[in-house]
Amino acid sequence: MFKRKSVNLAALLALGIALPAVAQQQLDRVEITGSSIKRIDAETALPVSVISRDNIDKSGVSNVQELVDRLSYNNGGGIALGQSIGDSSATGQTGASLRGLGRSRTLVLLNGRRLPIYPFSGQGVDLNSVPLAAIERIEVLRDGASATYGSDAIGGVINFITRKDWQGGEISASLEVPHGVGDVASLAGGFGVGDLSKQKFNILGTFNYQKYDPIRAKDRGFASTGNRPDLGIVKDSGNTFPANASIPNAAGNIYVPGAANYPLCNAPDSFKGSANCRYDYTHYIDLVPEQERYGTLLKGTLAADENNTLFTELAYSRNEITLGSSQTPSTTTGKPAYRYPGGGKWYPTAAVDAVQPGYRGDLIINWRIVDGGQRRDKVTSEVLRTVVGAEGTLGGFDYKTAFTYAEGKARDDFVSGIYSDSRLVAALKTGLINPFGPNDAAGLAALKSAELSGNNRKSKTSNTGVDFTLSRELFNVGAGNMGAAIGGEFRKEKYNDGYSEIAGSGDIVGGSGNAGKVTGQRDISGIFGEFNFPVLKSLELNAAVRYDRYSGTKGESRDGSFTSPSVSSTSPKIALRFTPMPGLLFRASYGKGFRAPALDNMYAPSAGTNTGSNYTDPFYDAIVGCAKSPNTDHCDTQLTAVNNSNPKLKPEKSKSFNLGLVFEMIKDTTMEVNYFDIKITNGIRALTGDDILKDWFAKRTGPTTSSSVYANRLVIDPTTGYLNYVNASQENVGQARVAGFDLNAKTRVRSEWGTFTPGWEGTLLTKSTETNVVTNEEVDNLGKYAVGGPVIKFKQTFTLDWDKGNWGMGVRYYRQNSYTDYGDERTVKAYDLVDFQALYRGVKNMTFTMGFRNLFDKKPPVTVQEDYFQVGFDPTYADVKGRTFYLRGKYAF
Repeated sequence: MFKRKSVNLAALLALGIALPAVAQQQLDRVEITGSSIKRIDAETALPVSVISRDNIDKSGVSNVQELVDRLSYNNGGGIALGQSIGDSSATGQTGASLRGLGRSRTLVLLNGRRLPIYPFSGQGVDLNSVPLAAIERIEVLRDGASATYGSDAIGGVINFITRKDWQGGEISASLEVPHGVGDVASLAGGFGVGDLSKQKFNILGTFNYQKYDPIRAKDRGFASTGNRPDLGIVKDSGNTFPANASIPNAAGNIYVPGAANYPLCNAPDSFKGSANCRYDYTHYIDLVPEQERYGTLLKGTLAADENNTLFTELAYSRNEITLGSSQTPSTTTGKPAYRYPGGGKWYPTAAVDAVQPGYRGDLIINWRIVDGGQRRDKVTSEVLRTVVGAEGTLGGFDYKTAFTYAEGKARDDFVSGIYSDSRLVAALKTGLINPFGPNDAAGLAALKSAELSGNNRKSKTSNTGVDFTLSRELFNVGAGNMGAAIGGEFRKEKYNDGYSEIAGSGDIVGGSGNAGKVTGQRDISGIFGEFNFPVLKSLELNAAVRYDRYSGTKGESRDGSFTSPSVSSTSPKIALRFTPMPGLLFRASYGKGFRAPALDNMYAPSAGTNTGSNYTDPFYDAIVGCAKSPNTDHCDTQLTAVNNSNPKLKPEKSKSFNLGLVFEMIKDTTMEVNYFDIKITNGIRALTGDDILKDWFAKRTGPTTSSSVYANRLVIDPTTGYLNYVNASQENVGQARVAGFDLNAKTRVRSEWGTFTPGWEGTLLTKSTETNVVTNEEVDNLGKYAVGGPVIKFKQTFTLDWDKGNWGMGVRYYRQNSYTDYGDERTVKAYDLVDFQALYRGVKNMTFTMGFRNLFDKKPPVTVQEDYFQVGFDPTYADVKGRTFYLRGKYAF
């Protein structure tokens, strides 16, 4: 017989779970994530995944991202913190991607209400803002759009639920020690006073603090170099130290041997290339940045009378992340090449005379500013969320209503090693700076005069709104009372991404062009209705419909002011639940979803950037020749792309279908199989410079020609005939589809040696496709590399827990299948990890836990991807910490 369990309400509808009438029992009615109709306790076998506090603790993770990354139904398309290093569009963000559909299609909630979107990307919630220590459980709605929360949850809903009505307190401390470097220290605690049922009030509060030491590429052998000819990867740069130098020449620059060229390359960072020195910048990139995280949650609840409760909730988080990348290269998008003046203190006279006797003019230099150290900038993000509301019973109706204000702030400040282009040009003209060797005091002072400090970017997003829900049982329809609910919400969404004047002008050395300010806002309203019909004692029908409208949408940037027409949609959903016998459940659901484009996608100004991978400009190569004159602005380098928003983007729409079976006819054993199929039309995605160039070279038909449908996006400089930039944009790609199976099984075996609880959870993808933005041709992504994370066919986790008295132990085996690598020419090996944990509860009010994550020190599998600064592995797919020992202690009072 199914066991009964209390869970939060709002996912039955989206999950298609309706609850059977329970005769002759006086049980409390509760809400389930995905539905708005209160009903008798839900069954344990739900198509909502419930991750308890106990399961969170046993996972051994230190933050929400690590937990979400290992969920089988979370797949490629999110964003990892390592991936965001050097990504100016989402610096410092981490994000979930249910079903591999991306962070913008995964709705993240705190206690059933929205969190603000991340200010720097304008889409998706930053998982760093969710304080893991305050979470009581997590409910994951896996089947898509929700009538209660919003039809934009195309991939699903992750609802983080904090404690309620807590009396007492606890404090915990932990230390996590990866081998070598990367320690994580944590302190968390909380308290609760007041019994809501007796004293009519409860006040609770939690706090958490974490400090992360950095892990850099040089600390991990598998990621310490971009010079990997064994893999066919040489991801390097012609901006090197000592600098490459050349004499300007219309027919092709003349390289100066001996100024910095081989054999005087400074090994191991600077090494011999085909005609000049190359620099291994990967060595100096962070894999895990230095971080400090703070968070607090306060909640007060007052029982106004026996039927009505008032509450207020305040949540605040602050994350400070110092990101480190390689030393500044002397190439700045949209700016002239850097020059060392004739007559300068360090002018390489003899080397110049060896190729052009008597020349004493300026030299073009391609230089890595090693004396400046790592480029380091500090991203500080804050989330403040206030909720004031009431819930209870009034006039025979169950109701809940609240006012919510949620804002996210982020700022990016220069720390060190970052320079102004205009100031550096002036400093170089003094001749005091030495780009060919270590600087003396005068050179360091001149270099320091060009260094930037202060703010680079300051952004804010906010949601202000009200919501309400009314529900009640109506009349008997044969097998029980019909339940009904109506509800709605209104919120104003604002977005302000503010770059500094320096960033807006592109005056940052090594920078990616002239990023620009953008503001946008819109009003969003939605109403919904839901009905629950107990057709038979064994059969329930749940039907819902939601109407959403986005109106008053407008924005402004340096490209002008914009408005977009109102968009709206009606999204129905229907679900069936059938229990032909005790312990056997069938379910099915079908629904539609609707998601309007993000404000940033529509209104951000055109801005230059760099491609993630290195390419050779085919037009320069044909006119001059990289073999003859390997100009580092055009040869084996990150080329320029211009990103464009698109105010004409259409909303995405989706259709989802789910079919499931839950078997619980054996005591203490549950097995579930659930099929899902989600189809998206007018899918929104970024068509990047890398996407365009990869396709251009893959379909190349001649030195400067290609059959690529993107060929016209390569814009030629009319003066030189070389590539000027690649025209990238946000586009509606047509259709996308993902389908597969969620599988899980769990049992409990009690014996004189203790209680054993083995479990297994897995997600098997059978389809993941997307149509080409121009040709509408279907592209198969299943089991293949993709930016944002590969689309893994099969992710699974095996668990085995043992408890006896004051002792407990657990083992977790986590596995991701292999996939086809970047370029489709090789296979990245499967990745599997083993975790171990032991705990002891034998001291009054105390719990001690120790464990290992990645017990066997499994290194990330090798990949030839070149889309991220990191080389040799995929930062979205694997953990760089290696074997990690952790020790935790908790005291309850």
